Amino acid sequence: MQQCSSQRNLCNSLSPDLVIVSPMLRCIQTAKLSFRDHVSTVPWVSHEGCREELGLLVGNKRRSITDIKADYSEINFDDIEHDEDVLWDEYGDRRETLLEKSERIYKFLTEYVRSRPEKEIAIVCHSAYLFTLLNAVMDIEEEELRSWFLTSEVRSLQMTFVDRE
Repeated sequence: MQQCSSQRNLCNSLSPDLVIVSPMLRCIQTAKLSFRDHVSTVPWVSHEGCREELGLLVGNKRRSITDIKADYSEINFDDIEHDEDVLWDEYGDRRETLLEKSERIYKFLTEYVRSRPEKEIAIVCHSAYLFTLLNAVMDIEEEELRSWFLTSEVRSLQMTFVDRE
């Protein structure tokens, strides 16, 4: 909680048009504390594409969307297809591989984020997710951006989508 509160000033200095948050409870709590000043000023949506690694680890299994909505009615969960966590269940007793996670992140960026009309988007998710994003999905040269994220750490970067023929 202290880490989130310490990031509040930095988050307050940002001007997102949208906040996208993982449907995992710990992430929603982090987002609500860090981006507290943006809760009533911009839309908030939750998306499965930016959640933590799937499978095996019970701590990475989300609650039902019905339960989460009851606690966080200000967040739009319409883009989440299933009430129960069928994505986590699909992996059974194995963890999502790096390739599978990279493909999920790529799909989230190219099919969801890219299609959004908003220009400045805050994506609040998980350190392992962000590490994969910046080291396996995107072409990032800056070592500082590619390093492991600390709890509640905020980094800002500009993303450009390029159509390749």
